[in-house]
Amino acid sequence: VLVIPMDVRVPKIRIRTRMGAERLLNKRILVEVDGWDIGSSYPKGHAVKIMGDIGNLETEISCLLIEHGIDLPPFSKSALACLPTIEGTAWQIPAHEIARRRDLRTSHRVFSVDPAGCQDIDDTMSAKVLPNGDIEIGVHIADVTHFVSHNSALDREARFRGTTFYLVDRRFDMLPSLLSSDLCSLHGDVDRLAVSVIWTMSSDLESVKSCWYGRSIIRNCAAMLYEQAHKILHDMPPDDISKPPPPPLTAGAPVRAHIIPELKSDLSILTTLARKLRKKREDIGGAVDLSSGDRGSELKFVFDERGNPMKVSPKSEMEIHHTIAELMIFANEYVARRIHQAFPDIALLRNHRYVQEDRFEELEATLKTAGVHFDGRSNKALADTLKAAKLGGKYGAIVDSLLQSLATRAMSEAQYICSGAQQGDSGFAHYGLGIDKYTHFTSPIRRYADVVVHRELLAAISDIPQSTMNVGSTIDRAMLESLPDSKTMTLLGRAEDGGSGDDYSDLDGDELLDSLIEGASDLALEPKKANDATSTDLSSGLGQGRQPIESINHELYQTSQVVKICERLNHMNRIAKLSSMDCQRLFLSLYFQHNTEVTSGVVLSTRVNGLIVYVPKFDLKGPLFLSDRNGKLQMDPTIVGLTPDSGLPPSSGFGIVEGCRLLPEGKCVVNGERLDISVRGGSKTCSFQPLDVVTVQLSCDLSEMSARVPLPRLHLVAMGQKAAIATKTITAKDVQDEEAPADATDAAAAAASRDIISNCSISNASLFQALSSIKVEANLNVPLRYHNGEKATKGRGRITKFPGRISFGDFKNPDTLKAKQDAAAQAASEAALQRRSLHTQAAQGDYNATKQIEREATARMQRLASEKRQARRRKAG
Repeated sequence: VLVIPMDVRVPKIRIRTRMGAERLLNKRILVEVDGWDIGSSYPKGHAVKIMGDIGNLETEISCLLIEHGIDLPPFSKSALACLPTIEGTAWQIPAHEIARRRDLRTSHRVFSVDPAGCQDIDDTMSAKVLPNGDIEIGVHIADVTHFVSHNSALDREARFRGTTFYLVDRRFDMLPSLLSSDLCSLHGDVDRLAVSVIWTMSSDLESVKSCWYGRSIIRNCAAMLYEQAHKILHDMPPDDISKPPPPPLTAGAPVRAHIIPELKSDLSILTTLARKLRKKREDIGGAVDLSSGDRGSELKFVFDERGNPMKVSPKSEMEIHHTIAELMIFANEYVARRIHQAFPDIALLRNHRYVQEDRFEELEATLKTAGVHFDGRSNKALADTLKAAKLGGKYGAIVDSLLQSLATRAMSEAQYICSGAQQGDSGFAHYGLGIDKYTHFTSPIRRYADVVVHRELLAAISDIPQSTMNVGSTIDRAMLESLPDSKTMTLLGRAEDGGSGDDYSDLDGDELLDSLIEGASDLALEPKKANDATSTDLSSGLGQGRQPIESINHELYQTSQVVKICERLNHMNRIAKLSSMDCQRLFLSLYFQHNTEVTSGVVLSTRVNGLIVYVPKFDLKGPLFLSDRNGKLQMDPTIVGLTPDSGLPPSSGFGIVEGCRLLPEGKCVVNGERLDISVRGGSKTCSFQPLDVVTVQLSCDLSEMSARVPLPRLHLVAMGQKAAIATKTITAKDVQDEEAPADATDAAAAAASRDIISNCSISNASLFQALSSIKVEANLNVPLRYHNGEKATKGRGRITKFPGRISFGDFKNPDTLKAKQDAAAQAASEAALQRRSLHTQAAQGDYNATKQIEREATARMQRLASEKRQARRRKAG
């Protein structure tokens, strides 16, 4: 049996199995390759496990996890034994813990802003106007290190996972749910432990006078959603009384009316600060703005009761997203500088490396078409280039989204690094954000890097030796046989929750911008100005009675240990990102299997048979075919000025587009970068070139799937951007004949065919079986009368019934191609035999065979080098 791998780079695999081929047909199979015999066209292997039916949601996700090597078993009993015991109905903060922390429960108004469905709230903030007019800004992060002791069993398992894996409809937690969703999560109206960074700033928010770091106790007065905070800022009621409240331990509970004015004041202060911080990063550091109004790379799905996607839309971006992001970036920057000042050899930092300017070739070519000069020598130059393209305003927001997407795709990924493993300070910069030192501090519930950074920060500001400060709390940690196993996988909400459950792909804080550029390079920093707010002396956070940095015990980490941790985290973050992207594409295809949607796209390039189009709404790039494999033009005739009924019915694959017709006399001609469409009798000219906006329809036909679930297919609806964007659910009624029957006989035959297809859909029979069962009645004007083996006389009115079959398009009986197929197979066999013979002779020491192989390899290398030189010359010219 031959099986087709999901990875197109892997050849077909021949497996031997005692199971019948019928059991394996249209199934996902886990196959192990045993070897590849010399002379065989396919490797051989055996089936390990039947995963399930192709196209089934659970089957596809299981295959996705295996493909990316994600194998996270439930937490072990030794890890669960590290969890605290809970006496009574709720966990209480021990008295000795209150005594050694700064209590902010009554002195500061602390609140959080998160996406809908969020359960692991790990960051809160506060703003307080002091009597002297100064303003105190605070970022308070969940104190995970209090519950996760250094090198404990739970700490080792969290380090192995590295991060929480977020898929579209589920997540795989880095920490047990007792911590991630309850004790560490900073829920509303409960006392929680935190690690805080508090700045004292001038009344105009231009300069930082002092900065305090330390452990604290907070009480979140309002666990808001982004939408609630946005409405409060704009004097609108934050809550929709028509919707049910969220489940317990979930963000988005109704905001108490009496604190809304105070929250608006605090949010206004934070918004003003965020604008100043962002402008300073862009003007001084050269940060690149890659955000857009609709973040198509982040989609929000709504599911039905069976878990299938029933609605999808891009997540809208509001200013409150940038406000929270800037606060997190501000905290991460200060913590990075503080831990590097204390521990220059073991500080865990976040770095974006330099990228060669030639990686922006596609962006440069697109900007050249738009008439914008490209400059990517530094981050500030790239930011100015994108601003110039946006301020031009010639093409609109759709093309702006394309340019931002091209810039993002050209950049490399961000990496965790150990400061002691780098030479000099030049390798520390986060060029995309325009910051000289940066780290991850604000999400310790879902990122292990933040846990390490918390330990380093607490060691830097503490007078307690590291060997004793990370033993965790003194809570009894006996084996918890009664505690239910914390499963790695957590299913999220369904459609009745108003969305796709935990909206974790909507990244908070620094990750919002960090993920947009995801490894900016080719972005150079410019020197900081003397009056920059971030140039404050960080040693002011030590407080009174603390030991100097030089006397702190260095037993927590060694440089080699931090290097290994960074390598592991970079690997797991890469897997998490790729699996999340593939899962989003899978759900997008499953959604368009039963739905079509009309939206706007941008032409990237032209081909002889169609276009390459980018759809900003779904961050999707793909081909848009205007002609079939035979070169026949298939499109809406009204686009070229013909009547709607012109031409012939469309062929398979084009019929899903309303109004599409086959135009036999149409032609596609490429003139440079422009594609011209010409149809005899058409009254309108039709041409496409890069950066043209077109209206497209998206759909996905899984019946054509061979291995991997295909991406949605694009179809041309109109030139330009339509005002109305439609969404349509595909039903059985959509499959109808496009032409009316010519006479009563054809009408009866068409009605019979529809009845058969209808009965087929009810009985779950295949379309081939239904069509094969149709009886074709031929009206023979000439009677079949034979005399001596020849037709003798003519007669009229004779009708003979006989079974037949329908021939689709260019269908040909395979028997007519047998000779051609045999010849091709023979030629391929002879070529393979010749190659095997040559390599066999070389392996046996034949000098001539070895030299011939070397000559062929050298010729291939020279040909490739010549092609590269010609490409560079064309670009230079």
